[in-house]
Amino acid sequence: MPYGWNDFYVHLPQNASFCVEEDGFFYKYKTDNYGGRILSNELFNDKIQVFGDSQVVGLDVKKIQEHYLSDNYKNHNFIIYAAPNNGPYEVINFLTKNKKILKKKIIITFNFAVDIYRVSNSWHPTKFVALKDYELDEILDHPFKYRLIIFKNFLFNKNFTIKKYNNKKMKNLFLNSNQDEIYNNLVKYFYELDQFANKNNLQVDFIVTHPYWLYYRSKKKDNFLLEKKLNKKVYQLICKTFKETKNIDKILISKPLTNFSLQDLTSDKRHIKSKKIKLLQRKTLCENYES
Repeated sequence: MPYGWNDFYVHLPQNASFCVEEDGFFYKYKTDNYGGRILSNELFNDKIQVFGDSQVVGLDVKKIQEHYLSDNYKNHNFIIYAAPNNGPYEVINFLTKNKKILKKKIIITFNFAVDIYRVSNSWHPTKFVALKDYELDEILDHPFKYRLIIFKNFLFNKNFTIKKYNNKKMKNLFLNSNQDEIYNNLVKYFYELDQFANKNNLQVDFIVTHPYWLYYRSKKKDNFLLEKKLNKKVYQLICKTFKETKNIDKILISKPLTNFSLQDLTSDKRHIKSKKIKLLQRKTLCENYES
């Protein structure tokens, strides 16, 4: 997927149409003037703006009915301002820079698998994003140049990689991290988001998707089971951190799967396929984790 950094946030090509290959299938993308992916149905009149990272873009989604948001936001078209390596503060930067296009009600998504690290001071998209945004139009016309830029980053950017940690390493990264520091970073981010929403009179629906690394491989080939102790630790942190406010008055959290197969992940094995994400009200889900 082509995406670039503009010194404030990461975005897809603007006002463009292109195809992305995923698991041997081609997915059509159409974007608006700000790089928002347009998913629409001509029968729907209402539209809602969505912000986040690659999980919410819908890597495996061809039409709006296949997107995990469609079950909770029926009869709405989506404009999804999201891209790989676009962290929570980059989302706030987008909102700040583009206030004029914001609707009163918006959706902010939080990919708990990786966004818990993107709210730390050490995070910066330039370590992971190969393109500047002004290069996007050129690489759409000449895709081979994208490969050259990627190769250049491999050579000269020691942090750059397209190979991410596997499940075991991601679990260990979480478990070996300072939990108080993670919690404090999350609280600080959520407070700043709430302050922005309050100052700009926005009504925010906040959506959290659970980590793809909550699972361990079972004896059955390509089958994964929920690691219950880790799951409880993660959801206790989610429920402790994210609570409704005046302007963030609706919080939805994805329900963890008890098991899944490799086929339920996208080809990079770092995103849960949209059809496998089911959202519950915070109150409903968190009653099992706040006792």
